[in-house]
This record gives sequence, structure tokens and C-alpha cells, in this order.
Amino acid sequence: MKRNKILTAAVAAAVLSGASAMAQFSYQNGDLLAAFGNGGSTDVIVNLGSISSFQQGNAFSQDLSGVLDTVFGSVNTSVYWAVFGVNDTSISPSDSSVTQASPYTVWGTLARTDAAVQNSTPNVSGNVYSQHQAVSEIKTVSNLTSPSSASPGLIVDYTTPGIEEVSTTLGGFSALVNSSSNPLGGDWGGTWTLNMLNEGAGVSDFYQNDPGNPLTTSAAYLGNFNLSSSGVLTFNPVPEPSAWAMMGSGFLALLAIRRRK
Repeated sequence: MKRNKILTAAVAAAVLSGASAMAQFSYQNGDLLAAFGNGGSTDVIVNLGSISSFQQGNAFSQDLSGVLDTVFGSVNTSVYWAVFGVNDTSISPSDSSVTQASPYTVWGTLARTDAAVQNSTPNVSGNVYSQHQAVSEIKTVSNLTSPSSASPGLIVDYTTPGIEEVSTTLGGFSALVNSSSNPLGGDWGGTWTLNMLNEGAGVSDFYQNDPGNPLTTSAAYLGNFNLSSSGVLTFNPVPEPSAWAMMGSGFLALLAIRRRK
């Protein structure tokens, strides 16, 4: 009887272990991804959740030090990273909570040269055709989060939900934005006019790119992502109009008080 219990427990453990190994996070059309690489054998892909949360101005912070230290040794200048996403409304299902002007809208980062100085808002990265190409490439990275995308061991769940280690032999992030012919190009194989990559700890501004005339149409600034030297990724949103209004009211009230005094 005791032997049967031990055998049953062992089988159950094996089943649970197998289920855990296959329980990769499931990418949904409309999710925002953060990706990290260093030209080595493994990329790290993190699902940050719905793009709509970042459109709505919600702050975000996640400690990625464990996985970045495990895979890359630390956060240093050899680690490049970017945040990007699409919500291709030409296919179903898509995220109806995301606001966009075109099925081929792209969300992406632009690294700051000076962490304390925001980039000048760039024009959109291109027309519908060029952004359609970028959408396809982003979805290529996203689709690698499916357990059926590769043999066991090429996509590995990290201990924290929503984080995966992906073999660069599958293509994906590093292959599409940091090819040997265009190191640290960060331009989705030449279809993207912005270098989206940041190297090591630093700040990247985050934009929504609805297709338009790349000479005249500006991207929409949503805030910035900051990767600390310890491996914490933080999103600092642009204050909502209501927040600006409250700040303005507070300023006027202080001004009135000072005048009375």
C-alpha cells in the first residue's frame, strides 16, 4: 500500500513537472512585450499585459533582475532591449480596449541618448505598407510564446509567470532587430525607420505609431520605460489630462494663497 502511494506521488510529480514545462505564457493580440538580448544563444521575452493599460496612463514596474542575471550575468551595455506591441485588428481576436487608427498601428520605444532629456517626438515610422511589415515581424516574436512553436528546451518558462527564455536559433527578437549585417540596427529588418533598441540600463521613450505620412505625421508620446542597473523595468506614463488639470488647479490655488499673504 505504501509502495503504491509512493508510485502514485511520483507519477503525479512527473505529470505536474511536464505541465509546468509546457505552461508558457500565452500571447494575446494586443499585448505589449519587452525583449532583451545580447547576441548570445538566448533572448528573454516578457509579457507586460494589454497595450490599453499603458494607453490609459497606468504606471508599471517589474523586477527582472533574476532572469536577466541568470541569462546575461547582469544588466550591462552588452544587453540590448526594447518594448513593442501590435493589436492587429485585421484578424480575430484582437483587443477591443486598445485605441488605434489603423490595424497596422505599432507601439515601440526610442532610446534616449541622455536619460534625463526626452527625445523630440519623431514622425511616424512609415506608411501602412512599411508598418504592416513591422507588425508581421513583431507577431513573429510574439508567436514564439506558444508551446507548439519549438522543440522542448528551445522555449523555457522562467519561474515568474509571463517571462520566457527563447533560443535565438528560432529567429525572433535578436534575429529581426539585431542581425549580423546590421548590429544594433533595431529597425525590424529595415522596415522600421527608428532604432528602437536601448543598450544596458537607461531610458526609452514610448510611442504609438499610427500609419501616416512619415514626413508630416507625429507619433503619439505615451511615456517612458526605464531599466535600472539592478534590472527593474518601470513605465512612467504621461499624466492624464485630468491629472494636468488637477495640478493646474493646485498651482492656481497656491498662487491665490500667496497673493492674499
